[in-house]
Amino acid sequence: MNYRSLLIACLATLGLAVTGWGQADGTDVELPAGIGQAVTNSGGEAWGVGAIRRLTNDSDWDWKPSWSPDGTQIAFSSSRAGNYEIYVMDSDGSNPRRLTDHPAEDWFPSWSPDGRHIAYVSGRDGNYAIYVIGSDGSNPRNLTNDSYRHYYPSWSPDGRHIAFVTMRNSIPAIYMMDSDGSNRLLLTIASGVWSPSWSPDSQYIAFQSGRDGNDEIYVLSSDRHYRRRLTDHPAWDLRPSWSPDGRYIAFESNRDGNWEIYVMDSDGSNPRRLTDHPAEDKYPSWSPDGRYIAFQSSRDHGNYEIYVMDIASYTGGEPTAAAETSWGRIKSLLSH
Repeated sequence: MNYRSLLIACLATLGLAVTGWGQADGTDVELPAGIGQAVTNSGGEAWGVGAIRRLTNDSDWDWKPSWSPDGTQIAFSSSRAGNYEIYVMDSDGSNPRRLTDHPAEDWFPSWSPDGRHIAYVSGRDGNYAIYVIGSDGSNPRNLTNDSYRHYYPSWSPDGRHIAFVTMRNSIPAIYMMDSDGSNRLLLTIASGVWSPSWSPDSQYIAFQSGRDGNDEIYVLSSDRHYRRRLTDHPAWDLRPSWSPDGRYIAFESNRDGNWEIYVMDSDGSNPRRLTDHPAEDKYPSWSPDGRYIAFQSSRDHGNYEIYVMDIASYTGGEPTAAAETSWGRIKSLLSH
């Protein structure tokens, strides 16, 4: 098996898929019309999962969705042209167009917060490097430009930095660099560190790691002064995606025997399952307004397609003060 085939097989094993409509632990509650199933956490907060819609319909793989900052478009990677390329479609699945066109693989898109660029991974220079391309497909540029293999770019919400994974001597590490590729900084190195996801204030990064013997979700500060494990489960918890208000982290897990999309408070509390389907649901990506989660799933054809679920959180009474939210609590802990 060549390196490309091995990489794709490993990525598939870790979970390149999506589905789901579901209910986590809790009690059913009545929600407004148009909302599907609902669950509550220990604080009485109700979560509603409405319609799940398929956005792509192709015989090949469509995966790793990434929302544009204005919520009108979704970038993704697809093999529909014979090898993996970066595509963009409108957020309702219409008007798909290919941004890259190269015999090597282009994948793992991440949109810049100003909407003008997309970071992605390309093998066009002989090894996997972090590239940036205009959101119209213009001017692809190699930012890493070295002999190492790089994956999972994630653009910070303030636009200043890109976090990414580097493989050196078969050991993965998460680095951060300026958005022009300069000033590379090692953040953490350990077994199985993948999938960095920035907090909305650009101060912290959620990621997955097997450093404690099992793949779990962690958070670290971008100044490297703090690291904390958020999940602790014998199953795998992977690919975190921070909500735009900082209160929640979506992730994928096989803790119930199948790959599903979950959400937890950003301090790791109150995990609950959002999807429930015998196929695989993976790679959650939160919309900028917090109303939707895009993901990939194999539920309709056995191959991965891009789906989106309507999701709404309802709380009773007065809005919770920022300092008392889960993200407020974790920021308080990290500051001490």
